[in-house]
Amino acid sequence: RKGIVTSITISKIVVAEIKIDVNTIEVKKLIQKISRKQNTAIQRALNRVSNMAVLMITKRTQRGQKPDGGKFIPYAPATKIAYESIKENSDIVDLTLSGQMFRSLDFRVRGKKSTLLFANKDMEKRAFRHDILGVGKKKTKRPFFSIGKQEEPKLINEFSKFYFQQIGIR
Repeated sequence: RKGIVTSITISKIVVAEIKIDVNTIEVKKLIQKISRKQNTAIQRALNRVSNMAVLMITKRTQRGQKPDGGKFIPYAPATKIAYESIKENSDIVDLTLSGQMFRSLDFRVRGKKSTLLFANKDMEKRAFRHDILGVGKKKTKRPFFSIGKQEEPKLINEFSKFYFQQIGIR
């Protein structure tokens, strides 16, 4: 790429002459190179961001926080008493008794789409009860399985940064 810019100032009027010499063969090769790298870059970026999303959900939930802020509804007194013998701190509602549900949280990338899921079907049912149906006599819902409004821009920025790095634009 070659460019020559010259300017002449005559009583507050600027006249610019721009000459650009473009090697179309080099531009075509650059576009082909980017095109070849694109699918692999998308796959890698999706893997990276999906893993990040799984970690975000797990860490946030283990702190007892909902996706868009706030705390979960406390455990029922009977549940709290039952958990005290198993867990160190039953005051934090972290949806973790054995850890099996969050160990089952995973992702699957197919094409240009990533899906967060629970690999174990029993854990999927348990998560569905906590998130959608509700648990206990009062059917208490504790939604946790989503990306919060503050988390979404972080994932988008990480995807774009990693994607452009992989295809060699940035």
